[in-house]
Amino acid sequence: MMKGMGRVLVDLKVSNFEDLPTKKKKVRSILVKDALIDTGAAMLALHKSDIQTLGLRFLRKVKVRTASGSPERRVFGVARVRIEGREGEFDVLEIPDSVPPLFGYIVMERLDLAVDPSRMKVIRNPEHGGDYALDLF
Repeated sequence: MMKGMGRVLVDLKVSNFEDLPTKKKKVRSILVKDALIDTGAAMLALHKSDIQTLGLRFLRKVKVRTASGSPERRVFGVARVRIEGREGEFDVLEIPDSVPPLFGYIVMERLDLAVDPSRMKVIRNPEHGGDYALDLF
């Protein structure tokens, strides 16, 4: 994890979930460097080249709202994300190369992670004493 001008950046491992339950010799995985923690973004968002390397399947197109309008983006799945000793499965939104990889609030909540603004890093949720817990309400 790195600090950078008021932004929290993380490194995370992303794998093709479909490769995991099979007997494949090689699970397609990448290390995403400097993904931006973006609590305004909902999903995990990766570049087309990363999605191709992972071999994720196209699922659907969705309209997204951005500062520059409401373009249509492609969604792929399913990826396993590993960070801070936690892992979960998520769909991935394809983003242009001009945008950094994004780590959104749905991923943060499902993995029970939080941003520590004083240390500029992602931590296990202190409300749960660092233990993994999900709020169901």
